[in-house]
Amino acid sequence: ENMTARNYTTNGFFWFGEEGDELVGYRGSYLTAVDNWVYGIYAFGSVDGLFEHSYASGSWDSGFYIGQCDPCNAVITDVLSEYNGLGYSGTNSSKEIYIVNSEWRFNHAGVVPNSLDSEALPPVNNVYVGGNYIHHNGASKDLAPYRTAPWSAHGNGVVLAGAEDSTVEKNLIVNNPSSGVMVVSNIDANLWPSRDNVVRDNEILGSGR
Repeated sequence: ENMTARNYTTNGFFWFGEEGDELVGYRGSYLTAVDNWVYGIYAFGSVDGLFEHSYASGSWDSGFYIGQCDPCNAVITDVLSEYNGLGYSGTNSSKEIYIVNSEWRFNHAGVVPNSLDSEALPPVNNVYVGGNYIHHNGASKDLAPYRTAPWSAHGNGVVLAGAEDSTVEKNLIVNNPSSGVMVVSNIDANLWPSRDNVVRDNEILGSGR
């Protein structure tokens, strides 16, 4: 808590466990991650976690990331993520994961739970995205770093990519030049369809498509 990480060549803050040997119990509070190359604030193979009151910008993959956990039992709340490839990315991070009461702006895309074969435990499922302000994602290349995967989600507020049984509700989603909320299959070594998701009670304004 109460730390700044700037200009690291991989990640700003990183909690790490492995499948079958997860890191149990983590918290990042009042963290600032700026211009760290891959991820800003990152938990992998880690469960029972909390990210709160924190800021991330300038990472080509994502400002905040939780990956490869099931059940994750994790909360992200009261954070600001801007000028990243993705504001939030969660590959194969499932069950009891809450992304709430935060602001996601000026990223290539805002909040992107996703399924991929590059990590264990697909598909991503049972993610809750609620009470967020998600706006003006679709940053230009000169404002936010990116690589191919984040760029493929460019201009979307929320993307459920190969997600199951997840909920997007009670968000204010404004001026994302592609879509406010996109629900789409994801193709990696396998095809991961999105199914049985719920999108309700959001206010979505100014979407391009």
